[in-house]
Amino acid sequence: MKVFLFVKNSEKAISTARELKGFLTSKCVASELFVNRGKVTSPKALRKSSLMVVVGGDGTFLAGARLASRWGVPVVGVNEGRFGFLTEIEPSEAPRMLDTILSGKAKLQNRIMLSTYLYRKGVKKFLGNYLNDIVVSKSAIARIMEIECFSNDKFMMRVFGDGVIVSTPTGSTAYALSAGGPIVYPTSESLLFIPICPHTLSNRPMVIPADFSVRFRISSKDNAAYLTMDGQRGLFLKKGDVVEVRKSKTYCRVYTNPNLSFFEILRKKLRWG
Repeated sequence: MKVFLFVKNSEKAISTARELKGFLTSKCVASELFVNRGKVTSPKALRKSSLMVVVGGDGTFLAGARLASRWGVPVVGVNEGRFGFLTEIEPSEAPRMLDTILSGKAKLQNRIMLSTYLYRKGVKKFLGNYLNDIVVSKSAIARIMEIECFSNDKFMMRVFGDGVIVSTPTGSTAYALSAGGPIVYPTSESLLFIPICPHTLSNRPMVIPADFSVRFRISSKDNAAYLTMDGQRGLFLKKGDVVEVRKSKTYCRVYTNPNLSFFEILRKKLRWG
């Protein structure tokens, strides 16, 4: 077995990762430490790894998950960030969690991802698979944008407002939650559609089947809209552009904390009673 340590570029995260690398060495497990410094192509060592350990915050986890999912490599997150919705394991718990995984006693979860495409002047371009969300939002200050929304090629609505979000259940606790969307259990197979500050107040969030596609046609002028994927990649959109989002054939395989339920995470992070 080989473990790939995907690490946030911070002193604390790197220090924790080095300690975990030492622990793995003591267990006679080969490992490689990779610090995430921005643009990352798929490291060759990852392709031959049996596990990715992300050391950082949820942003680092999303970046690592996109890489690991290409090769079907399972991911576990060690929290050295702020929120820890995705990086569930605290550093003090990490050696015990790795022991559980290495012994084959940990259970994997399959999380759906979003395949994203851009249609521009008749040309279709694949933009990647994403774990959290796809957002089309306004790029100018205090401008209402117009987006035509379709699902399975059927017209849904015309949104006048700040934009729209398509989220996975995993991403339901991220931007979608802030925009008024529901919390959905992360292993569910569904898509969330959330208008952002719609001018028409009857435009409400919806949960739709995972096998439905969602398309957005941009009616606003060139560069008035911006496409953001997982909050980390993005591009300006032109009038007439179509963004298509659908459930990916690729899943993100995740090891979660066996001692911490999703509801406990919500109580802790959202300060529920």
